[in-house]
Amino acid sequence: MKGRDEHYFEIIGKNVRRIRIENKLSQHSLAVLCDKIDRSKISDIENAKEDFMLSTILEICAALKINLTDLLIKIDQESDILKNK
Repeated sequence: MKGRDEHYFEIIGKNVRRIRIENKLSQHSLAVLCDKIDRSKISDIENAKEDFMLSTILEICAALKINLTDLLIKIDQESDILKNK
């Protein structure tokens, strides 16, 4: 996905992945916790490959038991969890 907002999609995707891994969830497990999101959509969001609706992100937040703001925080250095994956 290319565009002026690409940076925001990358931040959100990295945070979804980081929090999912910290919670020891696979993409499939997270998708199961979500009502209408499949594993491939989780992958696309994490890799900033696709635009998404706010309702999709809110559903992911509910499944991860986090606030929307948790996905908007820019992390300068990726956690050790991501470096080892």
